[in-house]
Amino acid sequence: MNTIGSHPGAILFRLSVMIIVIAILVVIFFRYTNDTQKAIERQSIMQTRRIIDSSLAVVFASYAVKGRLSELNQMEGANPFVFLEEFNLRPTTYRGEIAREDLAMLKPGWYYVQTTGNVVYVPRFLLDPEWYSLKLNFDDDNQSGLFESESDRFRNLQFVRKMKP
Repeated sequence: MNTIGSHPGAILFRLSVMIIVIAILVVIFFRYTNDTQKAIERQSIMQTRRIIDSSLAVVFASYAVKGRLSELNQMEGANPFVFLEEFNLRPTTYRGEIAREDLAMLKPGWYYVQTTGNVVYVPRFLLDPEWYSLKLNFDDDNQSGLFESESDRFRNLQFVRKMKP
């Protein structure tokens, strides 16, 4: 009596089913890996943003103690990685300052664009670069356009995300 296993094409059928199953598992694995890489990169960006925001609070406090609050006007659009360097918190993915926004040939990481005063994160796994800048927020009570500690009320110094400049 002939069984399915004794059929001449049974071995080829089993092999092809195994190859299909393995191929499906490989596709699922790489899709999961790709999603995981993107999630890790997003978390890395968020962690760097939290570190920068925390260091800006320390910078504000040190300026306040030293009576240098008027110098906060120079902080808007400044390179936040300079402050992180002072506290040994600069991320290893900071690549340096660049003169213009030509991102095509840049390695993934953080860059400060000198001409615009913006920070850009060039991603490795995400699709689009992310743009940020330092923003000084205060209530301009005397309508001078600058923060003056004698008359204006300081709100915060933030590392904010922006649309592509």
